Amino acid sequence: MNAPNALLQVRDLKKSFAVRRGFLQRSEGAVRAVDGVDLDILPHQTLGLVGESGCGKSTVARLILRLLYPDSGRIHFNGSEITDLNERAFKPLRKQMQMIFQDPYSSLNPRMTVAQSIGEGVRIAGIADKTAQRRQIERLLDMVGMPAESADRYPHEFSGGQRQRVGIARALSVSPRLILCDEPISALDVSIQAQIINLLKDLQDELGLSYLFISHDLNVVSYICDHVSVMYRGLIMESAPAQMLFDHPRHPYTLKLLSAVTPVRGGAHPASAPLDEDFDPQKQTMVEAAPGHWVRM
Repeated sequence: MNAPNALLQVRDLKKSFAVRRGFLQRSEGAVRAVDGVDLDILPHQTLGLVGESGCGKSTVARLILRLLYPDSGRIHFNGSEITDLNERAFKPLRKQMQMIFQDPYSSLNPRMTVAQSIGEGVRIAGIADKTAQRRQIERLLDMVGMPAESADRYPHEFSGGQRQRVGIARALSVSPRLILCDEPISALDVSIQAQIINLLKDLQDELGLSYLFISHDLNVVSYICDHVSVMYRGLIMESAPAQMLFDHPRHPYTLKLLSAVTPVRGGAHPASAPLDEDFDPQKQTMVEAAPGHWVRM
């Protein structure tokens, strides 16, 4: 797996969490949440990261944004290694990498108006004049389909879909190049999900954004993503262009995921291949089964 023109490149990323039990919270081992992940996100493209709950998808996003610190591995952004940067050196990069969180209800400060939430990013982006700040806030709201008067309202006055639009506007306020979308529609009504997905696609076309799109909804991933990586037990099991992966899945775990959902791309359910109880992905290595199609075997 090698993409020399990648905007973001992750290699052998690892993160473990201590397991603590009892009144004294003594350590009883560790859980390997991320166990050697490799990812490439190309400019202006969307990489889908899929897998069941608890496989480590969200931890990967938080490691990339340095909300968590990796135990080992390397992260390159725009050609430069950023893994070991101190907080002062990493701070300017936060403007280029933003996150859209899963829960639009908890991701916004209930005591801040929409203008105050988005305005923090606008000021960080370098707009100091109050009038110019207001114009930029209203422009961002318009980009995500919200009226200008929304700026003076509080989060509790909006629906879930509207709050997520505000969250997207806040992410855009610092003009990022990469946005990490952590299950951005899973907390929304089905009727609203398609609107948010289409908004993300339109913004990508308009602004040239790159996305890491984390989801367990394979039909949505099939629609929005250019490339897909399948994650299991902290490791990537299979990685390929979206159409190739959905039309010709190769790993038993990918087949198992696809057999559990409504058929994607209008095709029939692929045959499910059961995983052995003693299946250990660490005993397998990634091989290129076809050009651009990597499988752990």
